[in-house]
Amino acid sequence: MNSTQVLIQQPKEDTLIDALRGCTSVAELRELEQRLASTDSIPLFDWICDLLVQRRISRGLAARLLGQLHNR
Repeated sequence: MNSTQVLIQQPKEDTLIDALRGCTSVAELRELEQRLASTDSIPLFDWICDLLVQRRISRGLAARLLGQLHNR
C-alpha cells in the first residue's frame, strides 16, 4: 500500500468513526447500517470489529454498538 492509498482510505474510516460516535439511538445505528449496505462496503458489524482490533475505537463504544446491532 502506498501513501496515496492511505490518504484516500483514511477519510472514509474517519468519517465512519465520527458517524458511529454520533449514533445516539438504535434507529440511527440501523440507518447507518442500511446506508452502508446500499454501497459495496463491508457490513457495519465487520467495520466495528476491525476498528476495535485496530484500536481506532474504544472497547466501550464497540461494546455498545455491537450490543445494539445484536439485540435488534
